[in-house]
Amino acid sequence: MRRHINFPKGNIRLKSLRLIAGTLSIAVFPSAISSQTPSSIELDTVQVVSRAAQKQLKSTAPVYQLDSKHFNRLGVTDISDALHRLPGVNLRDYGGLGGLKTVSVRGLGAPHTAVVYDGIVLSDSRSGEVDVARYSLDNVESLSMTIGDNDDIFQPARIAGSAASFAISSFRSPDPDKPLDLTAQMKYGSFGYVNPYIRIGKAFTEKFSMNLIGDYTYAENDYPFKLKNGDYTYKEHRNNSRMNSGHGEMNAIWSPDSRSSLKAKLYYYDNDRRLPGPVIYYNNTNNESLRDRNFFGQLQYRNAFNSQWSLQVHGKFNWSSSLYRDENGKYPGGKLNQNYTQREAYGSACLLFLPADKWAVDYSADYFFNNLNSNLPTETYPRRHSILQSLTARYRGGWFTGMVRLLGSIYNTSTKIGGNSQDHSRLSPSASISVQPLGGEMLFVRLSYKNIFRMPTFNEAYFYHYGNPNVKPETADQFNLGLTYQFRPLAWLTNLELTADVYVNNVKDKIVAIPYNMFLWTVVNLDKTRSIGCDITENATFSLNRHQKLLFTGNYSYQRAEPRNPDMVNEYKKQIAYIPRHSGSITVSYENPWVNLSLHTSAVSCRYATNSNIPDTRLGGYADMGLTAYRTFNLKGHQLEMRGDLMNLLDKQYAIVARYPMPGRSWRLSVKFTM
Repeated sequence: MRRHINFPKGNIRLKSLRLIAGTLSIAVFPSAISSQTPSSIELDTVQVVSRAAQKQLKSTAPVYQLDSKHFNRLGVTDISDALHRLPGVNLRDYGGLGGLKTVSVRGLGAPHTAVVYDGIVLSDSRSGEVDVARYSLDNVESLSMTIGDNDDIFQPARIAGSAASFAISSFRSPDPDKPLDLTAQMKYGSFGYVNPYIRIGKAFTEKFSMNLIGDYTYAENDYPFKLKNGDYTYKEHRNNSRMNSGHGEMNAIWSPDSRSSLKAKLYYYDNDRRLPGPVIYYNNTNNESLRDRNFFGQLQYRNAFNSQWSLQVHGKFNWSSSLYRDENGKYPGGKLNQNYTQREAYGSACLLFLPADKWAVDYSADYFFNNLNSNLPTETYPRRHSILQSLTARYRGGWFTGMVRLLGSIYNTSTKIGGNSQDHSRLSPSASISVQPLGGEMLFVRLSYKNIFRMPTFNEAYFYHYGNPNVKPETADQFNLGLTYQFRPLAWLTNLELTADVYVNNVKDKIVAIPYNMFLWTVVNLDKTRSIGCDITENATFSLNRHQKLLFTGNYSYQRAEPRNPDMVNEYKKQIAYIPRHSGSITVSYENPWVNLSLHTSAVSCRYATNSNIPDTRLGGYADMGLTAYRTFNLKGHQLEMRGDLMNLLDKQYAIVARYPMPGRSWRLSVKFTM
């Protein structure tokens, strides 16, 4: 690819121009330097590689990233939809906008995945699962999934203390050239869906800026579905599904100089929704409701003292409550009220040392305190003190990157009333490398190992008729071998990137719940489970002409996840519940000067609702297809974006969780104004 740039003097031939990590470097070969007046610079090769792309290419562990510019191209409608576009991810979805949505990776379970919001881990000490549905995609700048430990070592120990991390980045500094950085949006769709959103930002000075964010979601969620009973098929509607959800957020950043910054966030979320419950033959009524509220405030301070030493400090206080109500008349007084409240105080400090040009060392220490209380007469009031420390060393040369880490964890769990104390400590090593075996070729091979464990949640250890205070933590060993290859761009093929990873995960003392009868369960440890699989991704961009291009994005995952406890004959070497053997997605996008189009499909093979894999618990496979059309108009320096989505285009009837049907064909319209 050649480009000519006119200069007033000289004739210099540039053999290569390369933009990496935000810096421009030009290799000059003085083969033709003269004093003749007509001048030009001939660029034989122009390759532009962004900081994020370089990070993904060279990473020592699998890293998958989507930023805001990809959301329209991929037809992504919310965060849970974005997770379907990432390989190796299993999403539990209880249907509709108000349904709980949790994420797990490679068969390890949701508590093994750390959900990180603007640099600090979100937590739920009661269930161990974070509902990603409560975070608005409109407020997201980028999403990334990291499996294991990559070479980004300057991070809190708590992130390193999970098998995988799903990071949501929302903070965007307002444009200092604008008197007001404003984004306003309105969405309207099927089943009574309404969602206004506003974001106001202002840079008061070059050193201080802030923004305010608010959104509200209302939906009836009374979508139709088909219920099969033998040879008969009935048309039903989801009822008792209405939701009212609101979210407010304030962000501020102060940068007194180029080396330091202080970020602050205040966050509040309130969701008052009705619970439709599982679909049961001839009984589609339900009177349950749930109100979730969450408030947290967090601070992040960073300072690069000099070229060798850097410090970051994090602090957070989190409060959340769940108010569950069941008014079906079978309880004393005609209704049941169960209220749960949990709190967390968190602090973290990370110190980065760069002793030499290619070396980096990080020490991170985290402390957090959790407690839980409820109005249940059987409440034990559990509380937990946690200390995590990590020491990490990284070497990054021209063709080789290597990282080793040792994580030390100390947990002290006790109860105010009854119960047993759970004290555990553990050392967890991890190591990973990335090599570029073919020199200048953009081929990278990675190999990683990580040992990690997770503590039982408060529910698993102390919940009445369910928890077991003697249950042991899970221990997981993760092995991964992968490669990333980026082809050299051509005139018509501007980008082609392929990744492939194979992995083995071994989990000892897997925590599972075993029913004694319909009302009495207990939590026990399984001897071992094993997951073997592969993840493949592809991204390609074809240039049709100057103003039109086609984009192809796809991923495929194979997972064989099995209990390996010979004593459990009915479950031995069967597929773990809700994990499909095959899953993937394909997106074809057509960008043009008129209306951009995106056709996308997510597909999943059959799954089972229990580990025993009996036919009665089989959930059929499905393919969910959607179509997105959008265009952006320029209005005197402002932007107006219009978008329409057809979801579940073929009206496929399916369920991700047994007895919780997903919506059929639906539509959504959105208008967004940015100034």
